[in-house]
Amino acid sequence: MKALTLLMTAASLTVAAPVPKDFKRGIDYSPMAVGDKREYVSPLSPDVVTQTREITAVEERNGAKYFTQTLTGNSTTVMKADKTGVYMAEQYGEKLETPYKVVGPTMKSGDSWKCQDTTGMTRTVGEPKKVETPAGTFTAYPITCSYPDQVGRTSVVVWYAEGVGLVRLDSDGRTTLVLKKYTPGKGGK
Repeated sequence: MKALTLLMTAASLTVAAPVPKDFKRGIDYSPMAVGDKREYVSPLSPDVVTQTREITAVEERNGAKYFTQTLTGNSTTVMKADKTGVYMAEQYGEKLETPYKVVGPTMKSGDSWKCQDTTGMTRTVGEPKKVETPAGTFTAYPITCSYPDQVGRTSVVVWYAEGVGLVRLDSDGRTTLVLKKYTPGKGGK
């Protein structure tokens, strides 16, 4: 019993400093395992699935994981996840010259980064809020995607919930896409 008490005391002394209350790992907001499937609908047509996204392959390369996502109509995207965040590496079957960051390594209100793509977009994380969708109610972080002032650009806010990923998309102040169903895969993170 004395040895167990000593072991427990030693273990408690080696615990790392507490994580700040508003700190969340970004990768937890973009979970991707083989078989993960998300179905989205428009709030105007909640019974019609307008988009599906399913993780069909995971590969490790150079310290990063690459997730192939098959979309409605069999087009694909490839996401790259490493310690610096989650990036769009290929879109609709075309490799991007410069992958852009979708979610940072942390999810903390006020975090901001400029996408290194041709859009000049900046993404900024807002305060988490409750978001209602047909798949349920989630606490989600809004990420506002700001574009340089150019004709034809829209204002976009994407909402990410821990353990689920994208749950809502707002465009020009209107909700245009919400999660109808999330089926986790069996491949783990």
